[in-house]
Amino acid sequence: MSTLGGWSGCEEDAIYRLLVPLKPPRGHAFHVDMGTSTKDTPERKASLRVELQCTCMREQLAEDMLCFLHHPEKELRERQAPSLLGTLCTGPYLDTDKTSCWLQIVLKRAWAVMPQSTHCCLTVLPSGHSCNLRLTHASGSTIRIEMLFGVKQGNSYIFLS
Repeated sequence: MSTLGGWSGCEEDAIYRLLVPLKPPRGHAFHVDMGTSTKDTPERKASLRVELQCTCMREQLAEDMLCFLHHPEKELRERQAPSLLGTLCTGPYLDTDKTSCWLQIVLKRAWAVMPQSTHCCLTVLPSGHSCNLRLTHASGSTIRIEMLFGVKQGNSYIFLS
């Protein structure tokens, strides 16, 4: 994870913003589709289109992964986890609400086994387009963490969030 500019100076209401870089899992590719602006919606909204990629050559190189494009659905269901398109997407696009919900579940499970969980309470705050958390220490002090999703643009160090 990388930090993204912005935190408050007062420890009582500290807000930390973290950039969570998203990388497509094997057998998938991300493509940024820039929306078009209109008179009614002057801002441009980007969507992250997910595309399946052939992994047949990788499979032949002794990797234990079936190709989402070329293996029968029944065999795929029986032998491996579903594709990203079947879990976190709405149509061909990555759904930020589903992704945020998935991350919140993973974080809750991970926090439950952390030693810090005995001293701090983790609360997931409502949010659909990011993952917002509040950590409350036994002393009553709190910090808020906002996790923003980002996709790296080509070979640059620029992330679209």
